[in-house]
Amino acid sequence: MISDVVLPNLGFGMEEGRLIAWLKNEGDPVRKGEPIAQIESDKATVELEAVVDGVLDAILQPADKMIPVGTVLARIRSGTETASAPLPAAAPEPSIDSQRATPVAQRMANEHNLDLHQVSGSGPGGRITREDVQQAVLKRAAPSNGRPGRALAAPAVRKLARDNSIDLSQIQGTGEDGHVTRADVEMLLTKPAIAATTIASTVPTSVSSSPTQLDPDRVERPFSTMRQAIARRLVQSAQEAPHFYATAELDLTDALRKLPHGIGINNLLLYLTIQALRDQTDLNATYENGHLYSYSHVHLAVAVALPTGLITPVLRRADDYSLAGLAERARDLIARTRENKLRPDELSGGTFTVSNLGIIRQIDHFTAIINPPQVGILAVGAAKERPVVLNGGLHIRTTAHVTLSADHRVIDGLIAARFLEAFDQRLQNFAG
Repeated sequence: MISDVVLPNLGFGMEEGRLIAWLKNEGDPVRKGEPIAQIESDKATVELEAVVDGVLDAILQPADKMIPVGTVLARIRSGTETASAPLPAAAPEPSIDSQRATPVAQRMANEHNLDLHQVSGSGPGGRITREDVQQAVLKRAAPSNGRPGRALAAPAVRKLARDNSIDLSQIQGTGEDGHVTRADVEMLLTKPAIAATTIASTVPTSVSSSPTQLDPDRVERPFSTMRQAIARRLVQSAQEAPHFYATAELDLTDALRKLPHGIGINNLLLYLTIQALRDQTDLNATYENGHLYSYSHVHLAVAVALPTGLITPVLRRADDYSLAGLAERARDLIARTRENKLRPDELSGGTFTVSNLGIIRQIDHFTAIINPPQVGILAVGAAKERPVVLNGGLHIRTTAHVTLSADHRVIDGLIAARFLEAFDQRLQNFAG
């Protein structure tokens, strides 16, 4: 049996990714779940795993290349299948979409509203290829007056350009066959002096974008692709989700005394978050395109700071684990995040996020922006000794402030408060 290895969608509206390197060669044996390649999106670098046991039969895409999502990167031969020449073509059928055009050609035709019945195929047996669609799009777009035609770009890239009043026909695309990529548009947006000739909106004449008039002490700093992706998501969240905040001070003194050796406070807070979400299931949810979804398991996202930005890898089915099991999984996940060894399924699908800045002792409390499409995020401040009144007396106790940010479109204030109440109750049960 031959299985295709495709470039997955890693979230954040990913349209293409870079194939950094192959970790296996053609003919090498592979096992299901074993890393065979490294790929990079605007969010992270991850390891792509073999989908079955077998032999890496064919590598179809070279390393160091930008590739659209869904492209077949390689084929794995499993079972008793013999080493193959190219796979035989399927028998022709009436459906043009499934047999007379390659999957990439179909996708491109859909993006450009192109009728494949009007395209002549140059592939084997007259099959329509990507190049055939590109030629048809260019021919249709080319005007008779000789001016540049319609630029090749994905729908999401066109929307980004429209939102920023950018004329795509003035951009030299760096994608395959001249496609204008999201990175091309974003690069333009970070260089206002260049963008002045491309952005259609007018600028007041009293404002000059000439580099010669800038402060000579000012130096442009690199703005990573990951940082740009984070910026887009945070703006989206802040604009679309009305945030509601609720803060509680929690007494950790007795619970810290009961922590098993080798399990830190961060592991305890993650565990208590999961337990509280099981009590208040409304917060273990996502809100997507006007639809609210709830989940039977907690897929907990954990904020991890990297030199290039913040990433939130996901602990799937986190509610299945004991405190010790969760601590082990969290340590492994965070370590692999920092080593760029995450799996694609660990980059998306979170149902709630925890962001802990308690490692900075000066941070008593803070608010966090919700990670869409989730409806809540918990911000944890530093745990330290503070004066607390207990039974009419003043005591020194170890406390921490936690702040819940909730999407007020779907979460009422009382639900947010009940979540913090449940969190504290679970904490006291653990301590008792």
